[in-house]
Amino acid sequence: MKLLRVFILLSVFLVLMSCGSNNQKQENDSIKTPILLVEGNWHLDLNISENNSIPVDFTLTKIDTNYVVTFINAEEQIVSNVTVDNSTIIIKDAIFNTWFEGKIESPNKIRGFWYKEDEKYKIPFIAQHGITDRFTSPESLSLSQPNISGKWEVDFSKGTDDHYKAIGVFQQVDNYVTGTFITETGDYRFLEGNMYNNNLYLSTFDGSHAFLFKATFINGHLEGNFWSGTHWEEPWVAVKNDNFELSNPDSLTILKEGYDELSFNFPSLSGDSVSINDEKYKNKVVIVNIMGPWCPNCKDETAYLTELYSRYHEKGLEIIALSFTKTDDFAKSKESTQKVKDFYRAEYDFLIAGKANKIEASKALPMLNNIISYPTSIFIDKMGKVRKIRTGFYGPGTGNYYTRYTEETDNFVAKLLAEKIK
Repeated sequence: MKLLRVFILLSVFLVLMSCGSNNQKQENDSIKTPILLVEGNWHLDLNISENNSIPVDFTLTKIDTNYVVTFINAEEQIVSNVTVDNSTIIIKDAIFNTWFEGKIESPNKIRGFWYKEDEKYKIPFIAQHGITDRFTSPESLSLSQPNISGKWEVDFSKGTDDHYKAIGVFQQVDNYVTGTFITETGDYRFLEGNMYNNNLYLSTFDGSHAFLFKATFINGHLEGNFWSGTHWEEPWVAVKNDNFELSNPDSLTILKEGYDELSFNFPSLSGDSVSINDEKYKNKVVIVNIMGPWCPNCKDETAYLTELYSRYHEKGLEIIALSFTKTDDFAKSKESTQKVKDFYRAEYDFLIAGKANKIEASKALPMLNNIISYPTSIFIDKMGKVRKIRTGFYGPGTGNYYTRYTEETDNFVAKLLAEKIK
């Protein structure tokens, strides 16, 4: 009987030891050593169709225990937030509601999806370390390939009711090409790519959009296609034309007949009701900036307006950003707008004006004939009179167009500030 009791106790002990070992083993198995990614230059391909991918270049660096990803488009650098959990990596834009989520397959390779706004819109990607060419060079290159540097007259969707004109400005050194397309409502920001033989390839990733442009140089003109992610494709043609200009962006949005002032009342980020007629704005020069936290051109203009405000606020300049968002939910609208304000450390006022729909925006500001672009900026003098309405924004990717516009705006604001109150 005594021996039996000893045998039972020993059996229970061995079972407990076995369970403990298994539990410890399972616990150890669940704590996996994360794969250390190689630092340096990485190349990412967004697979938008069977025959096309949008190339994106970025650098990956490690600071202490954290990774930093910097997307590169020509002169532009966009720093993104990175989290790594075992073999899963998430690269999230600092402003826009977009992110890459992938599996780290090796120190040199990541595979996953790029998501925009929600998980319904996604594009598969593969990212690899060490690829230096944005677009793969063909095996043989012609010694007499064209150089497309200069100014081009561009027609997107030519021959259709939806066609629109643009200016193409490009700089080419050997096979390397940079530039952008400028439209009446804004620009396609920093494009980068290559000219191989008679074929042009350009792309950009600005955090919100992924663009791809392809064209062939035929008898002095360019003919090709433009893709925006997986949801948009259209043809384009271009001819060199140094004299081509778009419509004056100051003439596209105007006050309706019988109006010479702006009037609105919208909630601030804290929920307080704010009107253009509030005491704060009386006898001040005011810029009302119609924008959206989802809009890359608006991001460019916010950076410029923040700098402008810092120089002229003490002299009497006020700026009000009217934020039109992707949702009717105030809390979500506030969150996305606050991101922009915080990122640029903008000290001027941001109001939640409604949902980002041009028809709805026109209803919110019924004294305007239309709103055809985000951003649109309205310049108001000390007497409360609208002096100019600017549709769109030429960002830093447009080179001289950006320089010229910012200089003209600086001078115009200085002129309004110097005027006496009548």
